[in-house]
Amino acid sequence: MSIDTKSWKAFAAAHAPDLTRTVFLPGLITDPGHLARLIDDSLRTAIRHAPGELRLRAFRPGAFDYRLTQRFVATPPADDERAVDWLTRVAESDEECLAVNDVSAWNLELAAEVARIVGELDAEGVHELVSGTDVYTFVAHSGWTPFGIHKDAEPSLIFHLGPNPKEVFVWHDQPFDASGITPNPSFGRITFDIEEHLGTAERHLLRPGDFLCIPRDTYHVFRNLGPSAFLGLTLYPAKTRTLITEALWRATPPPAALPPYPPAHTLLATAESLLTSRGHAPARRPATQPLPPAGTPAAHAPARAGAPAEPSLLARVAHELTLTQLRLRTNGHLGRPHRAALPRTAPAPDAPLRWARPGVLAAVPHPDGTGSILVARGRTLTVPGVDAEAFTRLTEATTSMVPFTLDQLAAALPAALDAAERDRIARTLHTTGAVIAR
Repeated sequence: MSIDTKSWKAFAAAHAPDLTRTVFLPGLITDPGHLARLIDDSLRTAIRHAPGELRLRAFRPGAFDYRLTQRFVATPPADDERAVDWLTRVAESDEECLAVNDVSAWNLELAAEVARIVGELDAEGVHELVSGTDVYTFVAHSGWTPFGIHKDAEPSLIFHLGPNPKEVFVWHDQPFDASGITPNPSFGRITFDIEEHLGTAERHLLRPGDFLCIPRDTYHVFRNLGPSAFLGLTLYPAKTRTLITEALWRATPPPAALPPYPPAHTLLATAESLLTSRGHAPARRPATQPLPPAGTPAAHAPARAGAPAEPSLLARVAHELTLTQLRLRTNGHLGRPHRAALPRTAPAPDAPLRWARPGVLAAVPHPDGTGSILVARGRTLTVPGVDAEAFTRLTEATTSMVPFTLDQLAAALPAALDAAERDRIARTLHTTGAVIAR
């Protein structure tokens, strides 16, 4: 792990999950150069293999720059080129900078490092990151944050990687009167009158390896003192309405897509069909009673003679919510790896492999009772005819560090599967990044 684990555990115990205080931890990152190199490789992989899918934005002072963004997307970093050197080569001035979101999706090792960091902030069953985490990087040369003094809707966790230091100014208790603040839909309220407010700010000098936590709704601004990059984490609070609405939609997709401009009564009919799916409405459940686990045989629809009972709408929504959370948990509450970061060829027969992380694989019953669904590092795989319990030994084995080969992994799969299916699943676990080279 590239950070001081003892200090990080103490920080998590004292401040997570609310993160309501500004906290500065000097020297938290034990090897900032290592994390910086992983980010460099992520950017190189993304722009060489899937540039149109990289969430990159380039800025000049006071503005988002579309042309500069396109120039970065069209100009991959050279072999072994650092992100700060790439910025200098592509940008037209030393006041231009770039931000990249979901950067951990493009490098399995970076994702593993960040998942270990995030894991200390997550206490499954007590508080969880049910809406996930954004892992981003900000690369700059000199000057102020391009969008001025601003505040964010979520806490900002900043791991400074250097190679040069960076100043951060933080204001608490809403220090600005309305005359000096411009409302902005992205950053709440911002001001570019930076210099005149520095005397009332709390100042931090971030050197390579330092960490700073900035609480949500706290005004702040960065001043770059030379080429540098940082790794940032945004811990999203629960987007409850979105999670439940999406689960309902996946559980009961309408039989036909609506036209672009449907009449209102058609929209209403679609909503009614979702909520009375398969001809019945679910019985009301007391508000204090938890949703059943996915696959729990509760409140089934009337079944035809000889046909399996259909799960209720409530059971199917619960199943979809469970899958959503397992997709996050199996990848450390981060976005799943992009295909460009995953293995493209099968390992050699005798190549030693290992599980990417504890809990990288999970199994749940299929909602129709015909088999199970494996969740492997954020992706799902349906396995007909085999109960989820048959995968218990395999999911428990993800905590082991004992190496194995692909053939040994296939042999450890449930005996009810034929040899071809065991081989297919083993290879899928490798190509999803659940199993990696030792």
